Amino acid sequence: MKNYLFLVSCFLFFVGTAQTKKTIYVADRFMACDKKDCMQVKEKKKDAWQNIKDTIIGLNYEEGFEYRVKVVVSGSNNYSLVKLLSKKKTGYNPAVKLEGKKWVLFSMFDGSTTMGLGDSTIFITIDVTNSRIGGHGVCNKLKGELKAEGRNISFSDLSFTKMKCVDQGNIMEKIVTNLLEVTGSYQLKGDKLTLYSAKGSYMNFKEQ
Repeated sequence: MKNYLFLVSCFLFFVGTAQTKKTIYVADRFMACDKKDCMQVKEKKKDAWQNIKDTIIGLNYEEGFEYRVKVVVSGSNNYSLVKLLSKKKTGYNPAVKLEGKKWVLFSMFDGSTTMGLGDSTIFITIDVTNSRIGGHGVCNKLKGELKAEGRNISFSDLSFTKMKCVDQGNIMEKIVTNLLEVTGSYQLKGDKLTLYSAKGSYMNFKEQ
């Protein structure tokens, strides 16, 4: 009986640690699954894409590119990169995920001071397709142009309408445009959007 249990334990250990080498394709975008973004893979061009729970360890993945990689699969479908075989840019622009949403500003850092805004009325809307930004400040409407590709985003020709605010609202709107004008990249996590500048400033938004 003891020998039997020992053999069973060895078998289960082997199954749990067995490794398989595969060459797979990786899709150019994440797919929503189980309340998170999942990577998509397949072994043959004609196969349907399949979601995997975790990212491929060692692969510096960017949406907008299709990959062909050699991997080791171990345990419960844990993927580790062995070799990058190809990386091909596709027509998909991941920045389109920012469209059609109202992004409400809840905090920002101007390089020296962090500002929490509580129940802010300041929001932006992003139209990647038509290269436009809209929104609202403390009192005035915002408009301008943008460029967004991959993880990069920048804004130009920004302006608010000219209504005079109370309680230094116009100063806050000026701070907002100054930070937007130096933005160079973004990070999207769930319903949170962060805009970053090369100078170290950032703006945090939440989808509403």
